[in-house]
Amino acid sequence: MKNFLLASRPKTLLASIIPPLMSFIYTTKIGFDVSLILVVCCVLSALCIQLATNFFNDLIDNQKGADNVRHGPLRVTSAGLVAPTTIKYWSYSSLIFAALFAIPLIQKAGFIILIPGLLSLYLSYGYTGGPYPLAYKGLGETFVFLFFGVFSVVGSFYIYTSQFSFPVLMLSFIYGFLTMTLICVNNLRDRIEDQKVNKLTLATKVTEKTYIVFTLCSIFLPYLFIFEFTSLIKSWPMIISFFLALKLSKIILTEKLEKLNLGLKFGGLHLILFSLSFSIIIFYENLFPSI
Repeated sequence: MKNFLLASRPKTLLASIIPPLMSFIYTTKIGFDVSLILVVCCVLSALCIQLATNFFNDLIDNQKGADNVRHGPLRVTSAGLVAPTTIKYWSYSSLIFAALFAIPLIQKAGFIILIPGLLSLYLSYGYTGGPYPLAYKGLGETFVFLFFGVFSVVGSFYIYTSQFSFPVLMLSFIYGFLTMTLICVNNLRDRIEDQKVNKLTLATKVTEKTYIVFTLCSIFLPYLFIFEFTSLIKSWPMIISFFLALKLSKIILTEKLEKLNLGLKFGGLHLILFSLSFSIIIFYENLFPSI
């Protein structure tokens, strides 16, 4: 169990859990009555896809030599803690569970969600494996933005309501950027070693300063999108997470290599606090009727 938890990378899992939950919170605010079974299935299916992605990543990066020198958290395959056959079993089992949890979602929303669903299942492997591994082609950030942002938020909203809306698209951009911060910190930390093993992440294709600016944009752009949902005066609850965003940006600007692991911790905390603050914004009139 300890090695399973290590390979699952628990600090990253909130990236799959929070977006469909925030979609549910917004859906509730605008008056839809949503079955909690659907919410749970959305969250668990997304979580299982991320688990599969993390397991495949652990296995394939080791096979390609990307973990020969490790600055990030321990990888169980490269450390010899778990046999490749075992982590393959974990990977495929996670995909099976993801598909099982998706059955009620297909029954509710129809086969329109099969395309992004099947694509997400494949890309859990295709992120680092297959003939065109996204993480090795500078497309890891795009994958995270689309899966954890657009697919997760817009897809879950459609499952809950059978509708699309512009505000939900803006909500998906918010969570695309917030979750993308985590991979940006990861790729910034591993930039030098990735270049050595020809893992051509976006961080290796641009200058370090350019990628730092890109990472900072992923942290602060979500604060601009909240004005689709509130006014400047009523946005004051976001100050709760904004100070953490400043702390995270300082880490990005000043730390290198292993010390950037602190950025992963604060990136996860920022995702949580932003979501809590944003939830207050969504229910502002209920919480502060006289303000």
